Amino acid sequence: MVWVLSCGLLAACATEEAIPGEGAEAAAGPEVIRIADPGLHPEGIEWDASGQRFLVSSVTRGTVTAVHDDGSHSVFIDDAEIVASIGLHIDRVNGRLLVANSDLASFQGAPGHAKIGSYDLATGERRFMTDLGSLTPGGSQFANDVTTAPDGTAYVTNYATAAIYVVSPDGEASVLVQGEPLAPGGINGIDLHPDGYLLAAQDEGRGIIRVPLDDPSAIHTVALPEPIGADGLVLTPAGRLVAVAGTGEPGATKTEVLVLESSDGWESATIVGRWEAAPDATTATLRGDQIYVIDARFADMGGDAPHFDISRGHFE
Repeated sequence: MVWVLSCGLLAACATEEAIPGEGAEAAAGPEVIRIADPGLHPEGIEWDASGQRFLVSSVTRGTVTAVHDDGSHSVFIDDAEIVASIGLHIDRVNGRLLVANSDLASFQGAPGHAKIGSYDLATGERRFMTDLGSLTPGGSQFANDVTTAPDGTAYVTNYATAAIYVVSPDGEASVLVQGEPLAPGGINGIDLHPDGYLLAAQDEGRGIIRVPLDDPSAIHTVALPEPIGADGLVLTPAGRLVAVAGTGEPGATKTEVLVLESSDGWESATIVGRWEAAPDATTATLRGDQIYVIDARFADMGGDAPHFDISRGHFE
């Protein structure tokens, strides 16, 4: 989940394809939810069905904000130890929200940090904060995205050190894989396939990799019909992968939301749906059978960006 900086609103695109059989049918939510909160710059997003709200991160404040369909919002987590909240993931089985905790200063040569915080989904109370960067010392650190297994085991990417960590439900962490097996490119978005492997985005490597949990070094680059620079990834109940990604040739790139499908266990994949997104769209979340995408407006950082949009696409 570091930045894909390229494209229009999901809801406004005419290239949407019908993709049936995805998720639980849900009443259509708003086309666009506008968060009038200058300077928020939300990079991660999750739909909390239990609370009927979106949860969004903030790279500038290190908070997590709850957002409702009418645009009303309030701070859900305000933890002084979070410098910049990046990827979010709801562990529904265990009733918690996992937050990747980083520092944008790592992109200006500072050490930064890579931590993962676990919070009660109902109250926002912190359960643990684990320092992951200490497991991969040297150079800068940047925790990016997180996903969980049904038993509560979490998997976290470190964009700066090209590492994936495994974190127990009580916060004990170790390195799953690091370095050369993951090169080239920063490791970005991540999700867990029920067949026992991770799918992770390689931002600079412009691709998606498959990481078997039983042999993490046996990494395979998924064969794709075109190069993509993926950011956020989310698997649908039907096994398709939604990726917010930079596409196109150098000098003519754009940001799109891609729906990918594989018939060979993610040895390869095809693109079965795509929508143009806002230039600074980063990550997506599923709300029943609908896709919602957050626009972080990174190009406006340090300025007066008055609002941030959550935009809807959906499976027919």
